Amino acid sequence: MNKFEKILLTLFFVELFVGGGGRLIDFGFLSIRQVLFILLILTFMVRIVKEKAILDTRVNTFFRFNPLTIGIYLLIASFVFSCAIGLINDHSLSDIITDFFRVSFFAAYFPLAYYIAEERFSKDRVIALLKYSAVAVSIFTLVIAILGKTVFSANFAPYYYFINGFMNDDLYFRPSNSVFYKSHIFVLIAVIISLNAVLDKKFTKLDVVTLILGSISVLWSETRGFLLAFMISVMMIVILDARIITQPIKRFSEKIRTMFTSKKFLRKMIISACIFVAVPFMFQYMTLERFETTSPQTEETHKETGKKDSAKTEKKKPAPEVNDVSVNTRVEDILEAKTLLSDPVHLILGLGYGTEIGGRVTGIEMSMLDILIEQGLVGLAVWLVLCLLVYYNYHVVYKRKKSISTLEVSLMSAFMGMLLLTNINPFINNPLGIGFFLFILIVSQNRKEKEVNGELAA
Repeated sequence: MNKFEKILLTLFFVELFVGGGGRLIDFGFLSIRQVLFILLILTFMVRIVKEKAILDTRVNTFFRFNPLTIGIYLLIASFVFSCAIGLINDHSLSDIITDFFRVSFFAAYFPLAYYIAEERFSKDRVIALLKYSAVAVSIFTLVIAILGKTVFSANFAPYYYFINGFMNDDLYFRPSNSVFYKSHIFVLIAVIISLNAVLDKKFTKLDVVTLILGSISVLWSETRGFLLAFMISVMMIVILDARIITQPIKRFSEKIRTMFTSKKFLRKMIISACIFVAVPFMFQYMTLERFETTSPQTEETHKETGKKDSAKTEKKKPAPEVNDVSVNTRVEDILEAKTLLSDPVHLILGLGYGTEIGGRVTGIEMSMLDILIEQGLVGLAVWLVLCLLVYYNYHVVYKRKKSISTLEVSLMSAFMGMLLLTNINPFINNPLGIGFFLFILIVSQNRKEKEVNGELAA
């Protein structure tokens, strides 16, 4: 692996982790993310030709027919099939191409499957880039939010247009002037990894900084899906740790006793319980902040009472209405999906790319529902098999090695959180989620092959 490849991979991951929607820098009709993606593919192909490794599966991952590579090929084939179905159903060609390009990022698997290895571009290096990027995004979004809440709160509109002017409209401001940025997904993942490292007492100063700044930034983004994903991830950490701790023990009573005598496990249990209790309150607060409206009756009551006793005014004040348009939109999408998939053929094969769902043709908020409508049960099954492959790979490792590292537990837990999150905020079927999906697929496959090959060699 030469210096150019190292620099390219570093830029590729840093842009993925901090670049939001990927269009902060444009080169004509191509974004910086697309340019780096194409460069990565071309650079890898040059390496294959230069090393005369067309038939060498150690280098040419296009011919590395393990379960993961076969799954990727099946998934890409399902994308092409969905394009064909979209054309048959007379969907707009531009919409079909947009949907296809969104998931074509999976082709990055082939170069990444070669480059992500301990002797080349290690997973620890990628995780370090993730944490540094999460800190940078956290500081950036916190500064923007603080300025919006203080200095520019009285005249927010010019500030809003100025900030989104150079950010290509990639920032989403809440009514409280807090800001959400698409790269917050990686801040959340970094927070989960750092939290587990801290609880296991295997942390660095970077983990502490990531945990503090990242947590504040994620909370200030007022993204309710992040709260649920974080809660599920922490619960998954506890479940996996319980499994690891108690697996060698036969008797149930001994399993319970071992769990509750482990200081590390008790720490995680307490933190998990606190999060489980806090999330519903924070979820409600964020909902009220974003969607609470005052009913017309309330305003009229205040006008009519004027200088009347305030206590009487309070009695006449009705409960605040919460017009949660976010939930309403998702309910409408589910109902429309039910209509679209009423035909068994559409349910099995999908309606193809470019399908209009709830007035949108470029994907809806619920990724798995989007996949089901466009690719049918067949396409969704391929996605789900690849998701399960992550956990199967680590299951094989644990059965053979009887050991899973803190980082691996964190990655599996963060991935579980993202699988929940993607049904609230779409991530897994766009480059942001696909990037993390590919990374964890590759590192889990590498770990499994290392253990299996090591055992065979012994």
